[in-house]
Amino acid sequence: MSPADYETFCGTYGYDVTTWDGYPVLAAIRELRITAYAAQHAARNSSWEREAQLRVDCLRGRCGPRPWAWKGIL
Repeated sequence: MSPADYETFCGTYGYDVTTWDGYPVLAAIRELRITAYAAQHAARNSSWEREAQLRVDCLRGRCGPRPWAWKGIL
């Protein structure tokens, strides 16, 4: 999402959720959920293994500072 698109979203929603004190916790939970999703599917589909491992490595701090360049998994 571009910065302009995000501004439009915030204007429509009425609030920038990233400024809320609880936002970092929700963001971390979301990152964990999408990592677990990738790992679950990697167990059954080897084409997902590389991306799942990257996500685990990111969460464990092995891939440098955020944001990470995660690819979509279909």
